[in-house]
Amino acid sequence: MEWIMQIQDSSVLIWFLSKGGVLILTTWLSQAAVEEQTSVILLILKVLCHLPLHKASPENMSAILQSVNGLRFYRTSDISNRAKGLLSRWTKLFAKIQAMKKQNRNNSQIDSQS
Repeated sequence: MEWIMQIQDSSVLIWFLSKGGVLILTTWLSQAAVEEQTSVILLILKVLCHLPLHKASPENMSAILQSVNGLRFYRTSDISNRAKGLLSRWTKLFAKIQAMKKQNRNNSQIDSQS
């Protein structure tokens, strides 16, 4: 996971996501939560902040959203706060992406009508 954090090339991170990286992180996050490995959970949450998850498939995002959502009520406030912050960040990001897609569709319709 430390290696992932060092990667700055977005194409490499997107490749990681396309090859099932999100599902691996989801599995590790769930397992760490069950085993109460707080340092591992915190590291995975940091990795999730680093990844361009808007490029991940919807199925993979659904899985990680469920895992992170479950951490909102974790017994350690640091983890629960980070999970809440991450969910808030993703909500804003996906709302922005949806608004841009809607605007692009509207622009395309206007262009095709011209």
